[in-house]
Amino acid sequence: MKRLLTFGSVLLIMVQSAVSQVTIHMNCAQWEEHPLVKKIGLYQTPLVSKAWLDRDLPKLDELEVRSMRYEMACGKDDLYGQPCVVGNAQRPAYSLGQIDYLLSQVQKYSPVLVISHGYTPTILQSRPTEWSGFMDPPTNFDTWAIINERFAKEWKDKNYDNSYVEVWNEPDLKDGFFTGTVDDYLNIYETAAPAVRKGFADIKVGGPAGAFNWWHQSLVDRAKAKNLPLDFLSGHAYGADYAWQLDGMRSALTSLGRNEAEMLLTEYSPYPAAEYQADGPVERAEAAMTFFNALPGFLDCPDLTYVNWAQYIDPGFFVGDKLGLIDRDSGSRKALFNAFKLYGMMPADRRSLTINSGTIKGMASASDDCVTAVVWNTASSERQLAFTIDNIPFETGTIEVYHIDEEHNSWYETKKGTLEASRSERVEIANQRVELKDVVRNKGVCFIRIVADNAPTLFPQVKLGTIVHTHQWFPKRTNDASYALFDPKTWTLRLSSNKETSGRALVGIEVERLPNFVKVAGVGDGNVQRINANSTMNIRLDYQNKEGQYCYSVLYHGGLYSTVRTTTMPWGTKKKPDTIIQVEDFNNFIINVAEHKPENYSGRILISFEMQNVGAGVKQNFQLSRESSSGINDILPDNPTNDTMDSAVEAIYNVNGQRMSELSHGINIIRMSNGASRKIYKP
Repeated sequence: MKRLLTFGSVLLIMVQSAVSQVTIHMNCAQWEEHPLVKKIGLYQTPLVSKAWLDRDLPKLDELEVRSMRYEMACGKDDLYGQPCVVGNAQRPAYSLGQIDYLLSQVQKYSPVLVISHGYTPTILQSRPTEWSGFMDPPTNFDTWAIINERFAKEWKDKNYDNSYVEVWNEPDLKDGFFTGTVDDYLNIYETAAPAVRKGFADIKVGGPAGAFNWWHQSLVDRAKAKNLPLDFLSGHAYGADYAWQLDGMRSALTSLGRNEAEMLLTEYSPYPAAEYQADGPVERAEAAMTFFNALPGFLDCPDLTYVNWAQYIDPGFFVGDKLGLIDRDSGSRKALFNAFKLYGMMPADRRSLTINSGTIKGMASASDDCVTAVVWNTASSERQLAFTIDNIPFETGTIEVYHIDEEHNSWYETKKGTLEASRSERVEIANQRVELKDVVRNKGVCFIRIVADNAPTLFPQVKLGTIVHTHQWFPKRTNDASYALFDPKTWTLRLSSNKETSGRALVGIEVERLPNFVKVAGVGDGNVQRINANSTMNIRLDYQNKEGQYCYSVLYHGGLYSTVRTTTMPWGTKKKPDTIIQVEDFNNFIINVAEHKPENYSGRILISFEMQNVGAGVKQNFQLSRESSSGINDILPDNPTNDTMDSAVEAIYNVNGQRMSELSHGINIIRMSNGASRKIYKP
């Protein structure tokens, strides 16, 4: 079929086939639930070699992933990184260099690690001479605790902050990973979880990484009965249906009664085992369509923190599975890799997309500088597409069209793995509208991106201190509930009341080495209402002292806050704020972190973002960044001393050739490390 393509008139014309045309309309001004956050991470097995890691881990830089799961596979001594525990049961020794290498390389591209602590190390096996001995419960639980504590200390020493530890992997799959009973597993968890917490207090610990959902409730019951750490439940699903796993975790977590507890799907593939073998659909172009078809269900669960897609590099050696994004033999990027990459090119804030077809599905999103729409064809016949994109927020840019199908961007069919646009051309956008026509082939993907001239990086890496722990809040574990989502790479917060008139969206980030001044830039959508005295939209800072206690709090708001508010804070000081500051423009202000530091400040702050009882359909985003336009961050250390104060004051008066009275923002009081204070007067 010949096609005539031109973007010069903003209209892409193509020869029509006899197939009916699918009309697609995107409205860039209409926000939609749920945002296209990058919570779809990856899973890497230990069935890998260092050569493959060196070859393929740098390719993570092409993907916007936020989490990577790695299964340590202790006791399977023929796999990567093993044996990592040697010595004997009385005096275990450790060899963690290979595992640290993998995790440290992954951390360059993924801010969150999910590390599976299993199985039984050889020194604790009841059948050490048999290959399957790793599946048995440990013979010495005291040593099992010591090993888990030592692992956790390693993760702490290596600064694997804001991460997760799973205890074991699929213990409910007796044919593959565990020979014990559910009680045996609960004893394993009961021993390991407190040891992990002792070794690294800030890391989250949970399980059971279940192949099924049979043991979630049992783990919750044991955790409640013994007051064990249980920060999350995790499960796995292979095949198109994963709702049963999420339902099982949600039910058990509801009975746990801990609103901070999370839900992770740490292995997922839409293909059952029969379909992820060599030459199966998982290797072909249609895998991209299947990937996008799975995303809306995950995104619609705001209480599902991360999904770890199985797998990154094809598992090697004695396993014939080919479900990876990367071909293990050649290192080629498969269609599935390119689908991940396209999703990473989509802004997070979702926009309205209407499609007049039951077999053509899609999603759309936009930022101030980028508009994207993706559609995928679940049917076996090609369809013609007619796009209309309205309310584009810029006047000139570049249109790019990508396809993934049997002819494009699928290594299996074309032997070309690098993602390439089918066409790209600059365009002038008249009346905020673009109309174009294209095609989506059978079980294929069509992706359109319009990028403004000189657009900034879509997901920039923001360095704003060290994130050590994130507090989630799920009082209602439903798709319609209010939520708060945090992106640890970009320091972006997304709060939504969703369908709740009186819901509460809340998230807290514990951070160390926060700069003295933090810039807040916000944008919102919807009709904010004051429902009652508990209605609020605020940002709160809780300061920790050197004894490890949160001792002082400051709350910032833009006018929607009441001092008679009765809602309590679940973390930080757990008290009403000590200082309340109303800012003139809540979407553009500076947080003066240094001004409120207590005398014995430890260097850790808990920043909370909250929206409650504001009416349904309200959304509010916050982007945090380092504020240094006054130069003060470059002049003052976190804890200035008397020796450095005079020079700092003199420098402040001369920042960028301006005097202090001419600066748009600064500080009036600097708290000294010795408890004294020094006022800086305007000249």
